[in-house]
Amino acid sequence: MLRTISRIVVVLSLAALVVAGSTLYRNGLPEFAAVPASVQTGASVAAEEPLAFFGALQVAEPRQVVLGVGGQVTALLVEEGDKVTAGQEILRLDTTSLDTGIEKAEIGLELAKVALAQLGEASRESELATAKANVDVAKITLEKLKEGATKEEITAAQNSTNAAWARYNEIKAGPSQARIDQLRANMDKAQITLTEAQRNYDEIAWRPDVGKTPQSAALQRATIDFTAVKAAFDEATAPAQQSDLLSALTAAQRAQIALDDLLEGATDADISLAEARVLSAEAALARVQELAGASELRAGELRVRQAEIGVEEAKAAKSKSKVVAPIAGAIIDLNVVLGQMASAGSSVAIVGDVAALKLVVNVPQDDIARVAVGNTVTVTRFGTDKTVDAVVERISPVGTPGAGTATFPVTILLPAAGAEGFSPGMLVSVAFAAKKE
Repeated sequence: MLRTISRIVVVLSLAALVVAGSTLYRNGLPEFAAVPASVQTGASVAAEEPLAFFGALQVAEPRQVVLGVGGQVTALLVEEGDKVTAGQEILRLDTTSLDTGIEKAEIGLELAKVALAQLGEASRESELATAKANVDVAKITLEKLKEGATKEEITAAQNSTNAAWARYNEIKAGPSQARIDQLRANMDKAQITLTEAQRNYDEIAWRPDVGKTPQSAALQRATIDFTAVKAAFDEATAPAQQSDLLSALTAAQRAQIALDDLLEGATDADISLAEARVLSAEAALARVQELAGASELRAGELRVRQAEIGVEEAKAAKSKSKVVAPIAGAIIDLNVVLGQMASAGSSVAIVGDVAALKLVVNVPQDDIARVAVGNTVTVTRFGTDKTVDAVVERISPVGTPGAGTATFPVTILLPAAGAEGFSPGMLVSVAFAAKKE
């Protein structure tokens, strides 16, 4: 008897706390705000006694409204608590950048189409011109080989060869003694000028404005001149670089070979090779005449298709800027304000069917074995005698450790019919005769 009285006192105490919480809920939360946690009696009851709990009703299946694209909120068309239909627009975003993206994509598509239209003719003409030029060059080369070199060509080749060998010999032998004497004289002259300029500068070096005097400028010019002539002298008297010598020798040998070829004239092998090149160029021209521009045209077609995809993607992004309710119901929560910059993927609202309600209560581990999915329970609106029969829909297999025990969340669904007068956020009590073990 004393045990039963103790449990009644605990239940009444918790009821008083729930009443106080109900007042805070009505004053501090939106009308249809979901309540994530429930209040329940803190002790288990005997197997022969019904289980009783308290909690707050929630929307059974709330749906988040997630932005497909980011943007600034330019209009809020609903408020928290408003009823909405599926597909109803609830807010608007600034679509200026999206509209610009569509326009750019459409311009890109038009440019790709124009380029494709021009490509067929232009590409064909370009390839044909190149192929014809190759044929002409091959024929001219063949004719020149058959005719042999002219007197002018031989003279030009001889001059080129002589110049190449002269350059090689100059690098190999180094500068003449006369050249070295001239460079040394220039360096000595520059040294005298520099020494005189330095002496004139030293005479006025004590002046605060010495850097602005003519003597300072003269010293600077003399220093630069001496550096230049000394560099020329050092370069002329330095040993020749092996790489420079080798390069000059190679150029001279090539010029000599070209001259020898001109003097000897074309061989039968040279003429045969030139004739083969003419045939190859003519065959290439024939292929171009048949297939000119095929690869370029295909590339142009692909660029058009790529631009079309760009337009489709830009329009798809624009379509995501229309923010609508995913289901019919009420706006449970609105997470944005007018003028806010909202990012893609962010939740801006929660919509739920306020006629589809559930209750989650936490059942102690000592009593959870007495609860089964499908149990019928009686839900009573707190402070009234309004009741409705509901059903246990789910029992969590994972408990939450607490003070000296653990509790298991049990989800109770209210029926669609008969739950009039019950709304999300209302405090209720729930009692059901649990199954006996």
